[in-house]
Amino acid sequence: MSETIRRVAVIVAMSSELQHLPGLPGLPASEGDPWPSVTWRHGSLEVTAVRCGIGMVRAAAATEAAIATHAPDAVVNFGCTGAHRPDINVGDVVIGTRSVSHTTMKITPNGTGKYDLHDGSVPPPPGQTGIASDPGLFAFARRAANGWTPDPWPGTGAIRRPRVHEGVVASADVWTQSPEGIAALVERHHSLCEDMEAASIATICQIHGVPFLTIKDISNNELQAATAFDQSFEELFRTEVGRRAAVLTGRVLDVIAGAS
Repeated sequence: MSETIRRVAVIVAMSSELQHLPGLPGLPASEGDPWPSVTWRHGSLEVTAVRCGIGMVRAAAATEAAIATHAPDAVVNFGCTGAHRPDINVGDVVIGTRSVSHTTMKITPNGTGKYDLHDGSVPPPPGQTGIASDPGLFAFARRAANGWTPDPWPGTGAIRRPRVHEGVVASADVWTQSPEGIAALVERHHSLCEDMEAASIATICQIHGVPFLTIKDISNNELQAATAFDQSFEELFRTEVGRRAAVLTGRVLDVIAGAS
């Protein structure tokens, strides 16, 4: 990331997550737009927030549209995720080092899934799958997280204070609840958490040469307690879901604005 950043697109799945972004002038109104957005000034930056909806296809399509329409110098994604390690608690935050589409695989005759790039090349070793976050944006995120502690998640009682982690974010249109399934993803990708958008956004950004970073907060950990599904998930924990990642994203924008 050698050029000065003047325009940043922030791409988020749900309004319940996006609402927490500092400086947001208001949630984007759809008005027939499949990828509603709102643009404002954040110091020296022009920031455009895009609500992409849940899932890999929606996130990819929204990113393509955002790049074509707003020509961002960088793209940041934030939102909620499920943890892949028992020591990562609800309320913790993950700065993504890499984003990997974990259903990019071959199902062998015996039913075993193997990560496969589908282009004839040899899949990379564990921990090197997927797309790396932009080093410059990652450095900004580290600076923004320095000395910052996320707020505790309500009801967590005596559990330790939330922490910021750095590691791989796995993505797919899949919610993995099985401990064995999570263990297989950790073994293959060294993932810390999973979502449904980051890797598809990273892929479109890579195609267009746009620097990308993802920041995620932990809203569930199936290794600690299985999540009870609720059809109104958009409203579930509305005051908390995505909030800590949003706050850190706001701090990242401050750092970028100060460096621009």
